Amino acid sequence: MILGKQLLELLRGLGIRRLCIPRGLKCNYYLPQCIAVNLLLGRYALCFGGFGNTTTSRFNDLEVLSLSSMGAIPCDARITKPSDCIASLDLLMDIPRKPHFIIDLSLWDEHTKSEKNELVEQVLASISTVRRYLWDTNLELTNAPSEFLDSLNRFTKGFNHRVIIRSYGPDIKGDAVMLDPEGDCILNETMITGFSTFIIGGIVDKERRVKGETGRLYGALGLNVPRCRIELRGSIIGVPDRINKVIEIVLMTIFETGSIENAVVMAMSKKDRVNRLLYELQRAAYRIRGENGVLLAVTKSMITRINWVNATEKEVELALRKSHVIVLSNDELNKYLSLGIARPGPETHRYVDAK
Repeated sequence: MILGKQLLELLRGLGIRRLCIPRGLKCNYYLPQCIAVNLLLGRYALCFGGFGNTTTSRFNDLEVLSLSSMGAIPCDARITKPSDCIASLDLLMDIPRKPHFIIDLSLWDEHTKSEKNELVEQVLASISTVRRYLWDTNLELTNAPSEFLDSLNRFTKGFNHRVIIRSYGPDIKGDAVMLDPEGDCILNETMITGFSTFIIGGIVDKERRVKGETGRLYGALGLNVPRCRIELRGSIIGVPDRINKVIEIVLMTIFETGSIENAVVMAMSKKDRVNRLLYELQRAAYRIRGENGVLLAVTKSMITRINWVNATEKEVELALRKSHVIVLSNDELNKYLSLGIARPGPETHRYVDAK
């Protein structure tokens, strides 16, 4: 995003109002940022001239066309393979120094084989996430063992990157924080904009449930920075724990939403949404005494309020099933309340009809 905006300014300064790009340049995020990343990686070059045949998008006063050798519309410049460009234009981009993300891999050897594979995948996903907003050098991998590097190379055949990789620990510059789901402080928007560096443990515990691993890593690294957790309305339940998702939450808060809560909700997976709904349903449900024990129940209007995580209808149904919460009409619930066999749960008051 930052590089994309810089690119637009640089093109404007060169008098480029019509840019042709090849069909092979596929982007699933902000196109100017994607172009800037590809130029920095050396995959493509910027050259004067070229022809296009179809306008694909516009960014303020820049018209983007599909590059074609048979095109009839002249372009001020084109994006093409370096080998097809006799004299390329060098664009001096101001690479942002912060935010800077450090993934420390000191605990690599303690992972199972499948967890190691998952960890490599999350690191690769983190590179893609950082590229949507910044540049590869805003991501650093520290204490990277040779086995991790071998695995990374196997996963990344044909994949160029400029991520900083070190065999030793992090060299922290500026204000830093370690992101830890068991941290003793809660990360907020002021902290996110104030910190320069965010340290994340390279930890995947899908097959090993070990508490306090990030705290143990913190001690092993000899850090003296805050350890903060990301919460969602007072709980870490439903907050994504994948490394790339944690990075995404921070970046979205800075560059898009300005709100951690909105960023977390946007970053949640189906599993995260269902888990959070499960938690909310069990706390919001009325307790109804029956012959076979206590039933948990909510009304349809309560579900609408409980579903502030924007879950789909099927996800809501799954959460209801897993939480064993039944749905009653308002009349049915009022009957149980009048009989004195129903009582509110600890959070029911948050989701009943406003008076």
